[in-house]
Amino acid sequence: MGVDEQWAQWNGRRGCVPAWHPVGVVVEVDGPVVRRHYGTHGTVEHAPLAQGTDLGVLVSRQQEAFAKRGEPVEWKVYAHDSTDLGPALMAAGFTAGWERSVLIASTLPGVGREDVPEPREGVHDLYRVRGQAARTWAVAVGSPGPHATPYAEMIADGSSDEGDVMIEVLLEDGVVTAVGWAHGDEQPFTLVGGLTSDDEDFVRTCTDRWRHQSRLGCPLLAEAHGSLRERLLEAGFREATTVRSYHWNPPLTPEPNRPAQFLDWLHDDGPLWDRFYADFDFKPSTTHRPAITEPSPSAVWDLHSHHRLVPDLPAELDAIVRRGLLTATEPGEFVYWLDWQHDGYRYDPRRVGIPGRPPIPGLGTYPDGDYHLHLTHDMRLGTFGHPWEQTLTVWGTPLLSAVEAELTDLLGDPVRCRD
Repeated sequence: MGVDEQWAQWNGRRGCVPAWHPVGVVVEVDGPVVRRHYGTHGTVEHAPLAQGTDLGVLVSRQQEAFAKRGEPVEWKVYAHDSTDLGPALMAAGFTAGWERSVLIASTLPGVGREDVPEPREGVHDLYRVRGQAARTWAVAVGSPGPHATPYAEMIADGSSDEGDVMIEVLLEDGVVTAVGWAHGDEQPFTLVGGLTSDDEDFVRTCTDRWRHQSRLGCPLLAEAHGSLRERLLEAGFREATTVRSYHWNPPLTPEPNRPAQFLDWLHDDGPLWDRFYADFDFKPSTTHRPAITEPSPSAVWDLHSHHRLVPDLPAELDAIVRRGLLTATEPGEFVYWLDWQHDGYRYDPRRVGIPGRPPIPGLGTYPDGDYHLHLTHDMRLGTFGHPWEQTLTVWGTPLLSAVEAELTDLLGDPVRCRD
């Protein structure tokens, strides 16, 4: 398939409602436009607009929607879009931003080279050098952009069930000095998020590895300008079109962070579990009970000791715990939902589960087949559901005070307590 056919395939999916979108993101459709609300910012996507579209009215509606949330917005305009769209955005108060080439590269046959164990030099998958995760974050987030997808945004997005997140790092004497990242979504492309170096060998090595690894034979798509554009062309990419960004900031101050987001294993989820193992002496087992050293103060309820029918026990538990967390946490504080051996999330209980906001992430409080936890980052309070003991542990004075009466009414007296 040539670059023109590949671009037509990409262009045909612009403005489609995504089958999957990141946790914490609200997707809204307004005629030909798809808005994504991240809380911290927003984006506008659409297919080429039909002739006769009232651009002034369309742009004004988007500004109203983002202004209500205080979200700065980015609107991408491609070279083949209406020539009137850019001027219409500028007339509405948008400012023109960067301009980049859109570049596409087909997959490469065969298998990419294997990583060596415990490498110290060259380009390698970050998962081979997990101890460099913090250094990788510092290099990627601190590098000058703008990148097509900022590293922190990609990590917060996570990946769809069909997607991939691929992170390559350049090691010099065992230390990360450059980072490249790419990610997939439901589109038939793997998207190059960013490269912190335009070194010819680094760019080619990263992109060749992605072209070998790209899921389901999907081509790579990149946005770049300047020397990085030249390096990508030398590495086998072909230019499909150009794109310019337009930006608008509403009067309200944007939120400092997303209302909910995915916990990346290397940067967030893994370190949190490590602390939980250590601080609570966690021993996951189908037979070891209790699985944690219960903190003080805490109380443990048997989820089925009441011997009476509760039509929707998981929903009842969720409602009680949600009310308790709203009472026990500080405004703006995040709650972390953990699921042993599975994806975890963090969320602001005051900014999720209400109209116009994203749903509460995760599978709830009831331990339906695995350990489920709600806890604050400092672990001073939380809940721990044991799937085989069929118990719910609650700890921390503020949370216990908020939920003890309701849980006792629902489940009976606690079976264990620590003052």
